[in-house]
Amino acid sequence: MAWLNLYTLCILALVLAAQFFYRFSSGRLAAFFIKFKFHTFLRWIWILSGVLIFSLLTYWSYLQYELWSGEGGFGKFLLPPYQSIYYFFSYVGVRFFGPWILAFFAAILVSRLAKFLNRRFEERFFEPEEIELIALGTFLAGYPGFFFYLALILTVGVLFSAFYLLLSKGRLPLYYFWIPLAIFAIIMKIWFLGYLGNGFVSFWGSFSLGDFYKLIFGF
Repeated sequence: MAWLNLYTLCILALVLAAQFFYRFSSGRLAAFFIKFKFHTFLRWIWILSGVLIFSLLTYWSYLQYELWSGEGGFGKFLLPPYQSIYYFFSYVGVRFFGPWILAFFAAILVSRLAKFLNRRFEERFFEPEEIELIALGTFLAGYPGFFFYLALILTVGVLFSAFYLLLSKGRLPLYYFWIPLAIFAIIMKIWFLGYLGNGFVSFWGSFSLGDFYKLIFGF
């Protein structure tokens, strides 16, 4: 379903706009943003994203069950009493929920690692909300988008920081890089997987990234 990618892109665009509003707004708008803290905004974005994505996945699972149980189809032989209900749950778990659960745990891992490194090096790397932005970008990039995202972070961070140091300007502030890189990672996921399709290695047994891509996006 292509609109799931559109949803994540819209959420990231909203977060990017909020970053600029929180930093550069003035007057009454600034007073509103000062009262409503940015980390609170990000917390609500996390909740909204998680609820909507997993609600959609649950709905897809329901539609899959209805499709299989329809009269005259062979899908009914994949459901009770012909198969254990575990088969259906494992199917939708891998096809629908698995990639997003994997992205969620990747976001937690990235967040913990970033906090650890920040504490170890006396808060030199990230502002507090930057870690939340990176974690959100990791989750919304999805699987396998978060691999593109992390690769982009490392590549862009190293190259731009090295260039910044050559100009003797100290450490490059990456505050406004995290969300655009996540947006770019999603775009890369859409086009790159669409181009390679089944050329990717298998994931979780016989399940391939090409299979997942065709199921979600329809091409």
